[in-house]
Amino acid sequence: MRLAMAVLALAGVAAAQDLAPETLLVARLKDHLRDQLAHLPDYTCLEDIVRYHRQPGPHNNLLPLDHLGLEVLYSGTREWYGWPGARTLDEANPARFIGAGMIGDGLFALFQRTVFLSNAATYTYRGREASGETNEPPEERLQGQPAAVRYDFRVPRLLSGQKISLVGGLGTVGLKGSFWADPRSLDLLRLTVEADEIPPYLPLAEMSARVDYAHTRIGSSNILLAQNADLHMQELSGEENYDRFEFTHCSQFHTESTLTFDSPDPAPPAAVPATVPAAASQEAEEKVPALLLVTVQLQTPITGHDAVGTPIEGRTLGDVVRKGKVAIPSGSEVRGRIRRLEQSDLKQGYFVVGIEFTEIDIRGAPVLFYADLVKLDRRGGIQQALSSRIYHPSYPGMSHEALETINLPEIPGVAAFFVPGKTLALPPGFWTVWRTRGLIHQ
Repeated sequence: MRLAMAVLALAGVAAAQDLAPETLLVARLKDHLRDQLAHLPDYTCLEDIVRYHRQPGPHNNLLPLDHLGLEVLYSGTREWYGWPGARTLDEANPARFIGAGMIGDGLFALFQRTVFLSNAATYTYRGREASGETNEPPEERLQGQPAAVRYDFRVPRLLSGQKISLVGGLGTVGLKGSFWADPRSLDLLRLTVEADEIPPYLPLAEMSARVDYAHTRIGSSNILLAQNADLHMQELSGEENYDRFEFTHCSQFHTESTLTFDSPDPAPPAAVPATVPAAASQEAEEKVPALLLVTVQLQTPITGHDAVGTPIEGRTLGDVVRKGKVAIPSGSEVRGRIRRLEQSDLKQGYFVVGIEFTEIDIRGAPVLFYADLVKLDRRGGIQQALSSRIYHPSYPGMSHEALETINLPEIPGVAAFFVPGKTLALPPGFWTVWRTRGLIHQ
C-alpha cells in the first residue's frame, strides 16, 4: 500500500486589514511555515519506521511486521528516499523499499505543504487547547509549550491530490483534521489528518495520521522539523495497518552536479537530489569507527520548564581508545537536543525524558554522532522501564493483582527514560554510555 501526496500551488495571503484576528493568525502562520519549508531542502533525516499489521477477525491482534530505516529529504516539492548511508536519495516512492504492508510519504513535509501552503484548505478557529488528545486536562502542555492555539481544517477531495492505493482499488480522498501552534513563535506543534470524502469504490474504512514537530539544532541553524508521526489505516475488510515514524539524526545536505556535452536524455520531471561525502567524511569515518563505547556526561541542566527541541551539550568522559590510539579524546564536546519531555498525570508522578546526541567535536572538527544507548545513570530512581501494581477485576466482588510494565520504544541515537517526581531537575553530570554505529550520513 502506498500513501501518496500530490503537491498543490502556493497561496497568496489576503490583506491583513481585512482579516479577523484568528484569520490573521493563520496568515502569519502560513508565512512563517513557508519560510521554514524553504530551508528543508538543506537537510536530510533518518526515518525510523516500525510497522504493525492485523489480519481481519475479532480475535486477531495488531502484531509487529518489520522495522525499516530510510533517509528522507524534502526537495523540489517532493520527498526523496534512500537507504541510510547511500550516496543518492533518488526514490520518490517509499513503497519500493518494502515487500508488503503499508508505508506512506508526506509525513516529513508534504502534509504541511498541502494544509498551509495551498489555496485548497479552509480553517476554523477552535481556541486554545493543550494538545490533540481530547482526554488531556487543559492545564497540561504540548511538548513543553504553554497551551497552544488550535484550528480545524478541511481540504476537499477535488483539490487535495491525496491518493490512497489498496489491493482492492486506488482513489483520491479529501483531508480534514486539526493543527496546534504556538501563537507567539508561530511554530507548528502538532498536525492531525484524516481521510475525508472517501469514494465508494475505495475499500477504505479510515485513514489517520499525526505528526509532532520540534526545533532541531543543526550546525548554526535551528530548524523546525517533524519529530515523530503515526499513520493508521483500516480497510472495510477489517484488515488494519499502523506505522510509527521517528525522525532522527538530521544533518546538512550536500549536492553534486555534473556537466556533460553529450546528447542529453529527456529531462526527468523533477530534479533528483544526490548526496556526496563532505570534505572531511573519510577522515571522520576513521576517527569514529563502529562498536566504540563512549560515555557522555550531560553539561546542560534539564528542567520541566524546557521545551522539546532545546539544545543540550555534553562531554565525553575518558579517552576512547582503538588499536592503541585515542579515537575520541576525553572532554570532547557532544551536542544534541531534548527530544521528549512529558509529565505524567498519575498520582505517583514521573517525567518521560528523551535526549538525542547528534554531533561530536573531535580535535576541533565536528563529526556526526550515531550510536545506540547501552546504559545510563540511575541516580534518583531514573529507569528505562516503569513498573506499577494494578488490580484487574476477575469476577464480581473479586480482583487479582498484576504487575504492569511500561517500556519506552528504542530509537536509534536516543536515550529515553523515566524520572520520578512531580518536578524535574536533571543536573549536569548525568551520564549515558553509547555504542557507536559508525557514520551513516555522508
